[in-house]
Amino acid sequence: MGVHVPPEWLFTMGRNMHKDNRARMVAGYCWPWASKKDKKSMDIVFPEYGFAAQWNLDNDGMLWAIADNSVEQIGGIHTCQGLEFDYIGVIIGDDFVIRDGRVITDAGKRAGQDRSVHGYKKLLKEQPDYAQAQADQIIKNTYRTLMTRGQKGCYLYATDAETREYFASFLASQTKHEQARESSKMPDFNGLELPVVSRLEANSEQYVPIYDLSIAAGEFSEMQTAEADYWAELPDFMRSSPDLFISRVVGESMNRRIPNGSWCLFRANPGGSRQGKIVVVQHRSIEDPDHGGSYTVKQYHSEKVEEYGELVNQRILLRPLTNAFGYKDIVLEDEQEDLVVIGEFLTVL
Repeated sequence: MGVHVPPEWLFTMGRNMHKDNRARMVAGYCWPWASKKDKKSMDIVFPEYGFAAQWNLDNDGMLWAIADNSVEQIGGIHTCQGLEFDYIGVIIGDDFVIRDGRVITDAGKRAGQDRSVHGYKKLLKEQPDYAQAQADQIIKNTYRTLMTRGQKGCYLYATDAETREYFASFLASQTKHEQARESSKMPDFNGLELPVVSRLEANSEQYVPIYDLSIAAGEFSEMQTAEADYWAELPDFMRSSPDLFISRVVGESMNRRIPNGSWCLFRANPGGSRQGKIVVVQHRSIEDPDHGGSYTVKQYHSEKVEEYGELVNQRILLRPLTNAFGYKDIVLEDEQEDLVVIGEFLTVL
């Protein structure tokens, strides 16, 4: 699905939306619905682009999505939720702005007629933290819904200049990554929603290696991760470090925590206690039921006994966390010294 940011789409969409009646404009509810009482009034106006439009007509109701004249109107979350179009044009109001790469929401910028934040001002006085958290979720969900209505393309316009620049820069970055992937014949990391580059292009600390656990042999070392062919860029809110890596977990043995096929973030060679943690381990006696390899991702448990005043492992249990049938604990007793803990599971990406 294409995403287009330049403000010229306000004109382009308006000119082309009539074709096949499969495109619509939508917006966050930041403009009063003046045309509800005065049918000649325009609700959303950008004179610098020669753009003016009304909210969807009251008498269309839920038929706004298919009514012929609705291509000239602007819908909202209440009239397009659950519907899909070929193309969607989304106008982002001042309730959603980006400052230094972080999203800031403000329900006070919404129109007083917006039912979704009804009672916000009163709640803000009584429970300010709760009110802001609820409003933040509502606003983000609104734009997430609006921006996913177009199946072939999404056009964006934000009233705030810095927010427009952020989306334009983000789109340019994604385009660059896509071009690099095509030119280098990069594998398809299906399901990994992070920018992926070659090892030579990983030029910041936010990039971590993508590692195929099936080729790990012996001790998992810093040299192995450094030689990974492809690296993914972690989001800014995640703190990166040299010992992190990404790998895919295949199978149903951990589906209560890790869905089959998930890309996950791990910490290599973790120290400290492993008790109760989810780890990826390797052992010559392991034959994982999902892929047959000598490594597996399981929850680590050790049973200890006291010998000569010290606690030592009597046996190690590698437990599946699953609701699927047929998975059992992997029990290691006499060959514990050959067990290598490759990494500790941190999160599903």
